[in-house]
Amino acid sequence: MECRRFALAALLSLSALARPCWAATPDPVLQLSGGDFPELSVHQPRFDDAGNQLPMACDQIRAKRIDELDPLWKRSMDRIHLECEDLKADDAGFDMVATTITGFLREGMAQFAGQPLAEVRLMDSDLWSDHQYILQRPYQETREALKRFIESRCLARQDNPTELVENNCALTESEEGLYLEASEVGGIWVHPEQDDPQRTVYAEAWSD
Repeated sequence: MECRRFALAALLSLSALARPCWAATPDPVLQLSGGDFPELSVHQPRFDDAGNQLPMACDQIRAKRIDELDPLWKRSMDRIHLECEDLKADDAGFDMVATTITGFLREGMAQFAGQPLAEVRLMDSDLWSDHQYILQRPYQETREALKRFIESRCLARQDNPTELVENNCALTESEEGLYLEASEVGGIWVHPEQDDPQRTVYAEAWSD
């Protein structure tokens, strides 16, 4: 009986030691590779008395709640901020909506090309789109790694017969940063963040 008590006590002791290890298991880090930006806003259309849908306007758009995100984004996202502007024909040629929505990420919970991410920034309208990952590293520290990553991803797409890649995957380098043309209207940019040179911007953008 004493041996059984000792064995049980030893087993309980080991279980107690193991529990902190289970609790300390880190959440999975969200790994991103471009073209995988999240949906951070919700369009709630409005209708007139006749049931006709009204034109898009800022009062029809809201930021998603954290619990509305996909599971991995839900774990990675700290908060979401939406800015919206109703542009009139005098400003843009026709009435339209321009939005900037920023997802602030939990530290250490998301990476792009192995680099830690601070924010997701999505700027959209009918005439342009600029989707950005904001990396928590200076441009000079990330430039070579990002260049290799973008080129290798582009080459992999060229090997896929279902993909249409309109360039030779060679990035253009200038004082402002790196650029890869993806089409006549847009491409990929990598450059220091203007307001914080300790961070790097990876952007997929087009304009009409």
